[in-house]
Amino acid sequence: QLQQITLIFLGTQVGDDVAMAIASGLKVLKQLQQITLRFGRTRVGDDGITAIANGLQALNQLRQIDMNFEKTRVGDDGAIAVGNALRGLHQLQQITLSFRDTKVGDDGAIAIAHGPQGLQ
Repeated sequence: QLQQITLIFLGTQVGDDVAMAIASGLKVLKQLQQITLRFGRTRVGDDGITAIANGLQALNQLRQIDMNFEKTRVGDDGAIAVGNALRGLHQLQQITLSFRDTKVGDDGAIAIAHGPQGLQ
């Protein structure tokens, strides 16, 4: 049973379609405890990150999330989806998220900040 996955696409031409494909694959990895996704400097946007966030919601054994979306097309909608996904992941012990140089504004940042509330 796979417990850890790391996928790195830094500086590639991948976009939302690849992120959506990954998201659909994540939903079946119920025992996953650690995930690292690096999409920095890609064409991933709100649709892709929203799909990934939805995929994460099925992974209730996750203890560690490390996601990098620096210099992508991600905006508030994608960040809000991630914040919402974090709320249901009660086993989380470590969260690392990077949205540097994206289109994320106040609404997205607030959703991310509120996502981990209630996690212990």
